[in-house]
Amino acid sequence: MSTSTGADFDLTSESFFANPFPTFERLRTQAPVYFFEPYQSFIITRGADIEVVTKNPRFSSQRATEMFAGMGLLGEDAASKEMLANWSRLTFFQDAPRHTLLRQLIMKGFTPAALERFRPRLAALVERALVKGRSQGEMDVVADFAEPIAINAIAELFALPEADRSRFVRWAKDLLKPAGAGVNTDDARNSLRQTSHEMFAYLRDIVEKRRAAPGDDLISQLIAGEDGNPQLAGEAVIQSFQMIGAGFVTSTNQLTNTVLALLKHPEALSALRADRGLVRGAIEESLRHEPAVLSINRLCKEDTELSGTLIPKGRFVYAMVASANRDPSMFPDPDRFDITRTSNRQMTFGVGAHYCPGASLVRLEVEEALRALLEFPRWEFVDRPYNYQGSNFQDRGPSSLHVRFPRS
Repeated sequence: MSTSTGADFDLTSESFFANPFPTFERLRTQAPVYFFEPYQSFIITRGADIEVVTKNPRFSSQRATEMFAGMGLLGEDAASKEMLANWSRLTFFQDAPRHTLLRQLIMKGFTPAALERFRPRLAALVERALVKGRSQGEMDVVADFAEPIAINAIAELFALPEADRSRFVRWAKDLLKPAGAGVNTDDARNSLRQTSHEMFAYLRDIVEKRRAAPGDDLISQLIAGEDGNPQLAGEAVIQSFQMIGAGFVTSTNQLTNTVLALLKHPEALSALRADRGLVRGAIEESLRHEPAVLSINRLCKEDTELSGTLIPKGRFVYAMVASANRDPSMFPDPDRFDITRTSNRQMTFGVGAHYCPGASLVRLEVEEALRALLEFPRWEFVDRPYNYQGSNFQDRGPSSLHVRFPRS
C-alpha cells in the first residue's frame, strides 16, 4: 500500500481551469489517487475509482463541520454558529437515511411532467435574454444570456419577486465557495457568513408569507411536503436555499460551456444546424466534454485503500468527475467532441444516490437556449479573450464569452 504525494501537478492556476484535461490525463496515468498538499486532500481521477467514492459509505457526505474547520469558518460567534447549523442540514451534506428523506421532498418539484409544464415559460425567458443579441448582433453569453436565464428560471419556479433577483445572483455566486475550496481570506469568510445570513433571513420571511398564502411554486410544494412530518420541520427554508444557490451557478456555467464547445468545434455546430434532432446529443456531449462541475468531494470516514493508495480517516477526497468524463477506459476516443456519441454515461451530475436533483432542469435550460441560438445563421468569437477567473474545484466556466451573430 502506498501514498501518492508530490508537488508537480498544477491544480489551481487559471491555465489549469481553462484546460484541466491534460493534467487529468497525467494524473490518471501517473497518480490516480494523488495527495494534494495545499488542500491536504486526495485527488481522484479515474472513473472506476470515482464510482467507488460516490457509492461507498466509507466516503461520507456528512462533512460540513470538517469542511468549515478547514476553511476557518468555525467560531464561537453567533454568525459562525448560525451558518454551520444551517449548512449542516443541506441535502448535499447528508448520508442515508436522512438524505433519502430530503431527496424525496425535493424531487417532487422536478418531475418530468412538472418540467414540461415549465417549458413554455422557459422558452419565453430565453427569448427575453436574447434581446441584446438580436438588437446588437453581439453579446456576452455569460452576463447577457446565461445568467439571466439561470436566475430567472429558478426564480420563476420558486416565485421569487423579480425586483429581488439581482440579489440572488450576488448571493448565489458566494454560496458555492466552500464546495470549491474558494474561501481563503478573512474578507471572503466574512462575506460568506453575511451572504448566508441575509439569504436565510430572506427565505424565512418568504416561506412564512407563502405558508399563509400558498401558490403553485416550489416553495409552496416544499411547505406542503414538510407539513405533518416532524422530521421535515423547517426544510422549506433550508432546501430552497440550497436549490436556488446551486442551481444558478451550475446552469450558468453549463449553458456557457455548451456554447463555447460548439464555437470551438464548428463542424459539430454545422451538423447541429443541419439536424436539430442532434440537440440532445449535443447537450450530453457538452456535459461530458466541457462540464460545469469539476469535482464532487467527500470525507473519508475510515482508513480506505483505493487503487493501492491509503486514504486515511478524516481526509477529504475530490472525485474529479470531469476527469472521469475523459477517461479512455469509459469512453472511446474521449478527447473527441462528438455530438452523435451513442453511449454517454458522463458523471457531471454525480453518480448514485446523490445524483443532482436539478439535472433535468439544467438540460432543459440548455436545450431551449440552443434552439433559440440556432436561429442565428452564424456564431463567431468577438476578438476578446475569455478567461476562467473565479473557477474552482467545484465550478468551471468562463467569466465572460463575447460572441457575434453576423446576419450574413
